[in-house]
Amino acid sequence: MSKKDLVGLLFLIAITMYFGGTLLSYIVIDGATYGVTEFLLIIALVVAWGQFFTWGTRKEVQRDEMGKQIIKNSAYVSYYVVFYSLLILWVVDFFFISKGGNLLLFIALCLAYITYPIIQFVLVKRHI
Repeated sequence: MSKKDLVGLLFLIAITMYFGGTLLSYIVIDGATYGVTEFLLIIALVVAWGQFFTWGTRKEVQRDEMGKQIIKNSAYVSYYVVFYSLLILWVVDFFFISKGGNLLLFIALCLAYITYPIIQFVLVKRHI
């Protein structure tokens, strides 16, 4: 483990301990609720730890052909997971909750739908 990796790991542990303690204190405080910021913080910590456990100190594996293929396939799969999740959320919202009043969710669905083809087009044009 290089010095840079060790510093990153210690920083991640420190951030997790600090914000974990803060989030746990919400349980003790009467009437305290988790808001959007807290949920985004939890997601960011899960993503950071996921990246650490996925690649860890094996940065060379991330850069070789297998690592690039794993990154490419995971991006492809995650695109479809996000798209279909947004589609399901929009359909549920449109028909059952707000009867079509949630325009932002529809815009997010449209952005998710066109992102992958546009990025593919740009990458193809860059390599041709």
